[in-house]
Amino acid sequence: MTNLPIDMLRSFVVINEEGSFTAAAEKLGRTQPAISQQLKKLELLLDRSLLDRDNPKLALTPAGESLLNYARQILSLNDQAVGYFSNPPVS
Repeated sequence: MTNLPIDMLRSFVVINEEGSFTAAAEKLGRTQPAISQQLKKLELLLDRSLLDRDNPKLALTPAGESLLNYARQILSLNDQAVGYFSNPPVS
């Protein structure tokens, strides 16, 4: 079974939200090549192209559209869990 790394999913979502690799890199505090590499690794893990590279504008493939929905849900749950455990325990 394949595990999808949270950092790769977050990069994928932010690339889509920001509309470019450069803007995503700035928002995430990473370099543009690092963000590009994460997307390539994610595509290799899934054995699917997530971006339509024939389109001059950033566009998702059908697989990318599907993953975007899952990625948002996974990130939301991850962030909720981290938030829950980062609050001090109530005594």
